[in-house]
Amino acid sequence: MQHDSTIGIVQISDLHLRDAPGTRSFVAHEPEEGLAAVLADAAARVGDAALVVATGDLADLGEPGAYERLGEILGALPTPVYCLAGNHDRQDPLQACLPRPTVHLEPAVQVGNWLMLLLDTNANGREAAADGTYRDRDDRVHAAAQPGLTPVEEQRARAILTATRADHVFLWLHQPPLPETAPDAQGDSALALLVRDFPKIRAIGAGHLHGDLSGEFEGRPVYVCPSSYMSINPRERVLDGPGYRTYRLHPDGRVDTEVRFVPGPMTDAMRATPMPVFLADMMAGRITGKELNALSDAEFEARYGERRPLSR
Repeated sequence: MQHDSTIGIVQISDLHLRDAPGTRSFVAHEPEEGLAAVLADAAARVGDAALVVATGDLADLGEPGAYERLGEILGALPTPVYCLAGNHDRQDPLQACLPRPTVHLEPAVQVGNWLMLLLDTNANGREAAADGTYRDRDDRVHAAAQPGLTPVEEQRARAILTATRADHVFLWLHQPPLPETAPDAQGDSALALLVRDFPKIRAIGAGHLHGDLSGEFEGRPVYVCPSSYMSINPRERVLDGPGYRTYRLHPDGRVDTEVRFVPGPMTDAMRATPMPVFLADMMAGRITGKELNALSDAEFEARYGERRPLSR
């Protein structure tokens, strides 16, 4: 497809698929039901888009079966899909089970005069192996709550950015480098230096926070995508329905974007559901993900007056 003017992108994020049904937690629908609703609502936009970008937490527990099923779902779309890992994902099954002819894990693709650069920002959930590769840590879900780059990922990104002839670069991450949620990414972090060193980077798209959020990082706009499974309204502190984000990338480097939540009973039910107290505690900084995970099931129930709803 030739793009002589603007480029359309559809972003989905935080799908949290499992390899079997029955994972509704405190949400009234299955993860794949939310994804199906998003893809149905976005069908016309996907058909007109240059590509779909899936920004991580594709599987909830990193199960091979979840990636197999997701590969079949995304592989049926009429538009190429580019995926990156989130802190819930596991590298080996992701790489072995997800790719299809139109479902990609490549770190970069150029469309028109824009380069899409997908970064793995899960360095804090990885450890170096003897052969120089990086392996998932068991505590990756909470350890990689903020974005970070391994030296290998930083080197690869710099090589791609140095070599590209594209006029503009759109950076895709899982964890957004917003000051309020990622203080460690500010200053002279590897990610900050990367963005600072390459002025062609015009904007950043991310997921992880499950909500319609935006901000700035090193002078670039940062856009956060809602979750196709369970979104959060950070302003009203309530749950929200399945959502996604669309973009129009202009030849002159401008970016237009909007968020859409799927209308209907699924979203209505979510918006009528009070936010679980543990989520409010995390958002208010009263407890970290690591501390929450350290609670036994009995301690969780004693503190919050309900059974633990999420898998540890």
